[in-house]
Amino acid sequence: MSSIYLNNAVFMMVILTIILLRIRYYITWSPSKKYAMIFIGVVELYVLLDALFMREFLSKTGSILQFKLIVFFFYLIYVIMPYVWHLFMQNYMGISSSKKRRFVEMIPLLLLTAMVLLSVPTGIVWGFSRNRTYIRGTFFGVFTVLNLFYYFYAFAQTFCILFMNNTGGIKYLIKSALFSAIPLIGILVNTYVIPFYGVCPFQPYCLVIGALLSYLFMVEHQQNQLESEHREKLSNALELEKESTRKAKAASAVKNTFLANMSHDIRTPMNAIIGFADIIAKHPDDEVVVRNAVTKIQASGDVLLKIINDVLDLSKIESGKAEVVETVTDLEQMTEKLEMMLEYSINKGKIDFRVESHIENRLVWCDATKLQQILVNVLNNAVKFTPERGTIVFSTTERMIAPGLGEYQFTVKDTGIGMTEEFQKHAFEAFERERTSTESKTEGTGLGLAIVKKLVNLMNGEVNIYSKSGQGTRIQITLPLRIATENQLHPSDKAREHKFDLTGIHVLLVEDNELNAEIAMEVLKNKEVLVTWVPDGCACVKEIQDKAAGTYQFILMDVQMPRMNGYEATRKIRQMADAQKAQIPIVAMTANAFEEDRKHALDAGMDGFITKPFRVDEMMKVIGKVMG
Repeated sequence: MSSIYLNNAVFMMVILTIILLRIRYYITWSPSKKYAMIFIGVVELYVLLDALFMREFLSKTGSILQFKLIVFFFYLIYVIMPYVWHLFMQNYMGISSSKKRRFVEMIPLLLLTAMVLLSVPTGIVWGFSRNRTYIRGTFFGVFTVLNLFYYFYAFAQTFCILFMNNTGGIKYLIKSALFSAIPLIGILVNTYVIPFYGVCPFQPYCLVIGALLSYLFMVEHQQNQLESEHREKLSNALELEKESTRKAKAASAVKNTFLANMSHDIRTPMNAIIGFADIIAKHPDDEVVVRNAVTKIQASGDVLLKIINDVLDLSKIESGKAEVVETVTDLEQMTEKLEMMLEYSINKGKIDFRVESHIENRLVWCDATKLQQILVNVLNNAVKFTPERGTIVFSTTERMIAPGLGEYQFTVKDTGIGMTEEFQKHAFEAFERERTSTESKTEGTGLGLAIVKKLVNLMNGEVNIYSKSGQGTRIQITLPLRIATENQLHPSDKAREHKFDLTGIHVLLVEDNELNAEIAMEVLKNKEVLVTWVPDGCACVKEIQDKAAGTYQFILMDVQMPRMNGYEATRKIRQMADAQKAQIPIVAMTANAFEEDRKHALDAGMDGFITKPFRVDEMMKVIGKVMG
């Protein structure tokens, strides 16, 4: 009989070990997983001690001390097991308890443990007769009833959760009740139904069934959880798809608006250029008509170039290619340049333009190009949207915020058409315009303020708009700038510009586009420069190789050309054995207008950089500087 009982115990322990390993490696539900593993481990100890207890009980031989130790540890596990079950059930049902409540819930466990410990000297729950017979003590019934507390408590909590929260319905009630009922039935049957001297491991089997059910229900819960997460992810994916669709529609609307605006704004100056070119073709001998048409063509070309530059500038900033390059800058000189740049537009619009400067330190470290671009964009907007005889005030203030560091505030205030509050929320967004150019009678891409915002952010500053429709606009730009001194000015910043006489100089023009080549040759011939034209880099290298050193004084080199580009041609020239040929000045003349393009040209060995479409004065200045 004893061997049969032990075989049953081994079988149950194998089952429990398999369940334990399955929970350990396949269940991810962390809180319940931990307590389920502890409970199954305690059940394994209980099954083992129960088998050892029955072996000692049936053998009637062996050491009485060994038997007492087995009984003592058996009862300890017997009282610990319901409490661990209770913890598992609480986590499974999602019950959280305060510290005070958890202490109250431990009282039955503490009482049961105390009764087991007191039984060693007193035998109140268990003991032994003189002839080594195990007997139940006087308080065994009380002990048994108290040991049922946690099973009844878990069962009661199930009903409370169901009726108070109604989260799981009758299915939740049945599962939780079954969890609690099986070990409860096992204790009751083993204690009061099966005769004490009958040898049947009914209660251990009930506990094994309970452990198996806990694993199965946890698997089900995990599947439900995974399905819920999958549904949530699917729902999120659908929401993202909806959001993406919304953004795509918004982007499409922005694109359509942008294309509509650009179509109008580009076609307007292009129409003027083509129209006045036709007028020149029809009246080539009428000097007044030709002069007027040329002036209008140049003005329209400036507008067109501004539109193109705005688009390219924003693209460069958003691609992360824009960098801040600080140099010593004279803010007063920059203000004077701004006045000169805007003079024509201001006079044309009969605008009262005022400059107010309240700064003590005019020399600062900053990226002069970007600061000038910021101020030009803001001032251009003010000029464009201020009606005739309106007023524009450009003021600069300074506030020291740290030793050697000033906070400079540039404010442009106008009496123009202003902005609505709704539009101000989107004023810094690309391609946003409150009115089309047809309505406002001004050309633009809606990029000016977007570029301003991005450049100001790049320079660690901030920009704010204060405006009301019909009541003008005030834009404040605040930048932290380091103070500079006169001694830090570069000598070239102090030097006066020198004019260079290019008469009689022979230049090799490398240009694949015939129209561009014709324009460049005409400009250079008007400056009494001798020009030889070749169509690509290969022809350029061959021309330099074949002709004697000194034939050409410098090269004007396009960059993007068939067969061999300008960078490669420059490198080949710089590698020539003849030092005089290898050192000939080379100036890039290209439509690639970004700073990285300038850097590529200089890295390839070029000496200067001219962007297309070029202005004659700027072209002569670069050539003169290189030749000088």
